[in-house]
Amino acid sequence: MRLIVAFLVLLAAQLPQAIECVAAPLSPVEEAYRQMEASSGDERVAAANNVMRLLAEGKITDEPVKFSPDLSRDTLNMKVWYWMAEYFYAYQDYVQARKLASQALPIAKGGDYEANCLSLLSLCCYRTSDYENAAHYAKQCYKLDEQTGDPDLMSSSLNTLAGIYIGANRPREAEKYILKGLDMADKAHNPARKAVLHGMASEVYHQMVNDREALKHIDVACGIERQLGRLDKLQVRLTQKASVLIGLERYADAEQILSSVIPELSKSPDKTSLGIACNKMGKALLAQGRESEAVAYYRRGATIFSELGDLANEMHSRRGLYESLWHSHPDSAKLELDRFDLLKDSLYSTASAESLARYNAEFGIDELQNENERQRRRTWIAIGVGGVLAIVIACLVWWLMRRLARKKEKHLLSLIEQMKQNGDRRQPEDAPTIQISDEDRNLLERIRDVVLTKMNGGGPTVETIAEEMCLTAGQLNRRVKRLTGVTTQHYALSIRLNAAREMLSGDRQLSVQQVAYMCGFEDATTFTRAFKRLYNLTPTQFRAQATKQPVGE
Repeated sequence: MRLIVAFLVLLAAQLPQAIECVAAPLSPVEEAYRQMEASSGDERVAAANNVMRLLAEGKITDEPVKFSPDLSRDTLNMKVWYWMAEYFYAYQDYVQARKLASQALPIAKGGDYEANCLSLLSLCCYRTSDYENAAHYAKQCYKLDEQTGDPDLMSSSLNTLAGIYIGANRPREAEKYILKGLDMADKAHNPARKAVLHGMASEVYHQMVNDREALKHIDVACGIERQLGRLDKLQVRLTQKASVLIGLERYADAEQILSSVIPELSKSPDKTSLGIACNKMGKALLAQGRESEAVAYYRRGATIFSELGDLANEMHSRRGLYESLWHSHPDSAKLELDRFDLLKDSLYSTASAESLARYNAEFGIDELQNENERQRRRTWIAIGVGGVLAIVIACLVWWLMRRLARKKEKHLLSLIEQMKQNGDRRQPEDAPTIQISDEDRNLLERIRDVVLTKMNGGGPTVETIAEEMCLTAGQLNRRVKRLTGVTTQHYALSIRLNAAREMLSGDRQLSVQQVAYMCGFEDATTFTRAFKRLYNLTPTQFRAQATKQPVGE
């Protein structure tokens, strides 16, 4: 409900401005353009030349563009539309500028004006916070500029791309473009372009909260503008410097600069810069506790940006008003907060966020592709090296495991060989040849139970058996040796092999491999070798003999 009320309030605030726009008289340029659109034939050519003359007088073009009667009507329309789009952009009517540039673009395809139309469309979209389309047009424009090999044109497009990322609050990406743009501007030897790029670099580092670096760039930009005598541009750079000083908490210095800048910008048609300066002044005053003074500047900024349709900057104005009014006029502050929320929802919709992410991924700008390609090569090399290392490590692990298995097998066969030499092929329970007590017989039976219970997965160790018997390994070995004439290890192995014999002769459903595992052997091959070493028959041969079946079955 609160958002609905805020929307109605915002709509009511816009209504007088809309009526004023409808009632506002047309400028001479706009009147001449309307007459041209209403004419045809030779009259249209004459009317178009009149439009271009007025644009030259207004410094929109460097010199009058004169059309001959034999010029194709499409080309004439395209050029007039483009230059009228430049006119509307200069006077911050970004909607009309975008409309005319969009009309001119299809006709300009493949010609000298194509890059100009794309650049202008990108700027119009950027000014109205349409970052998705701004990125789309800027990408196409840069590719065309790169084909010319002109570093001045490329630096201009890179500056635009950096601005788009600044608007999208992605300064890390913007830094790549602006640094490349500065490099191109050095090659172009264009001081005016360098001033613009240093100004943008200041914005980038200011957003990265690296205001000391931002101050260096903006001081360079201000110095160039003074040298060139471009006082109108100097006011814009000074506004940027004030913003950096606010970031450095030098509020009084920022206020001093803005106090001289705002009156000069008020005389200029550049309403966007004036609105930004008002917002910055409001912020400097608010930081000094002068809330009532800040309100006037924030309100002026909000009015300017509302008229221009600049949602992003109007959002900053509304937030400043909310913060400035909170203590003195809380009800008015809540209204401004509602307006802020409404603007934020419009500006940062989910769809826009997804689109920006997609365009960030699709920005295959050739100037940055070299670095991306190098990074891809490094990645593939790392993957390749990592793959080779993984294979080497896997082979090493396999070799070590195989070596360990062979070592175990060798030890196992050695035990069996010793058993053969001792003539120990008897059943474990028959091993003792001397009279033993019930206690000793009970000990051997318990050992047999432990071995049979725990022989899966490698068979129990002497230590495990001793622990189960509540004896030390030494005590167990001495008792088993005295009773059986063999070590505990020998005795346990004979139990496992005897169990294997019983399984092979009793259950033909079990495979040799299953019997091997169940009797504590890690693989069938080791089991077969051990079994044959002791019994002179393979497990398969033994099973065939025991069950009177052919060996091949």
